[in-house]
Amino acid sequence: MRVIIGGAYNGKKAYVKNSLLHIDQKFIHFFDGEIPSTQFTKEAYVVISNFEKIILGMTDFDEDEIANQLLEAIKKLDKQTNVICICNDLGRGVVPIEKEQRKLRDTCGRLYQRLFEESNSIVRIWYGIPQIIKECHVNE
Repeated sequence: MRVIIGGAYNGKKAYVKNSLLHIDQKFIHFFDGEIPSTQFTKEAYVVISNFEKIILGMTDFDEDEIANQLLEAIKKLDKQTNVICICNDLGRGVVPIEKEQRKLRDTCGRLYQRLFEESNSIVRIWYGIPQIIKECHVNE
């Protein structure tokens, strides 16, 4: 699993697209605000973005439950194919006044911590410039 993180409109999706130029486009699948339940081949790439939309649809659960459920779904998908998670850096330490926005920010933070721990690669995008935070080479 790979994670790409950065602020809104900082070039995360463009970075992912450029990094996959060598892959046949029929094997690349983008999902905005959902984790697919479809089966994929090992050579496919599944790019998941906009975790905020997913989390907003799960407001009946607490932060840890949401983060755990999403992580398990992503890990299951990652066992069958190549998963890339595009994460929005929310807040940069600013705590929202509204309760719902705080829960969204906190839940994203909990999920991102788990994703970062599980991920083989983490790249922060800052205005189009990639910074490698974590790189593990896995022998297949």
